[in-house]
Amino acid sequence: MRRRLSVAISLLGDPKLVILDEPTTGMDPISRRHVWDIIQNTKKGRAIILTTHSMEEADILSDRIGIMAKGRLRCIGNSIRLKSKFGTGFIANVRFGNTNGGQTPSRTPEDTSSGHHEDVKKFFKYHLDITPTDETKSFLTFVIPHDKESVLKDFFAELQARQGEFNVSDIQLGLATLEEVFLNIAKQAELENAAAEGKMVTLDLTSGKSVQIPVGARFVGVPETNSSENPGGIMVEVYWEQDDSGSLCISGHSNEMPVPSDVQPLPCAPQLLARTNMLGQRRGPVYGMVYDSNQILAAQSY
Repeated sequence: MRRRLSVAISLLGDPKLVILDEPTTGMDPISRRHVWDIIQNTKKGRAIILTTHSMEEADILSDRIGIMAKGRLRCIGNSIRLKSKFGTGFIANVRFGNTNGGQTPSRTPEDTSSGHHEDVKKFFKYHLDITPTDETKSFLTFVIPHDKESVLKDFFAELQARQGEFNVSDIQLGLATLEEVFLNIAKQAELENAAAEGKMVTLDLTSGKSVQIPVGARFVGVPETNSSENPGGIMVEVYWEQDDSGSLCISGHSNEMPVPSDVQPLPCAPQLLARTNMLGQRRGPVYGMVYDSNQILAAQSY
């Protein structure tokens, strides 16, 4: 009630500038929606600056959105612009249902559902080279990278033409959520902060080796893995997630893969290099070699 009263007081006297700080925090959904309608209806003829942790609120109310992380304004623009530039791509949801006109299927519902799931996954894998990020009995969710945009028209035209064959009842396509954009921005800010501080974490590989890597590093080479078959050595792609405090932590890594021959590791500060004693024997922690993500991805695309 006090928050709603504060919003009402801020609008008295028809001010040209209104500053709202977390105006709907703690409200029930009905009250929140009511306050959103008030803010939306009073936008004309004035500037409203609103701070919020709710990405849904920012997406609904804002004409321009600025995202702050680690005390700095990282980006500003409208919702569609931010989603296009900082999101991972398009989100495709495929929903399954009975589209055979009520005819009795030749397989059991469980077999039919499983078979259609596999057919759709193979279809996406063949045409777009992607796998589902989420899967239930009724839905498959795919994240489609922006670089596939040029083929999406023909792809979805064919998918829609084969809806009956795949038992697909609904296809939805949208941009990444603003929540995902915020997490990507926050992750990049955490990476920059860790790089500035020289923050390192231990990466435990499935082979049993452990290497120290900078927080946020994506492609990391394993020292002393050079061979005649792989002259550049072996590397892994490191997967990161954010813990409850917002800090980056390792969630896993890919299988070991050869380092492309024409890619060189990024220069490291002297204190990050593996130390050796006077006899040339390694002592202390082993540090991984960090590679530029853009160079690795470009080399893998050839």
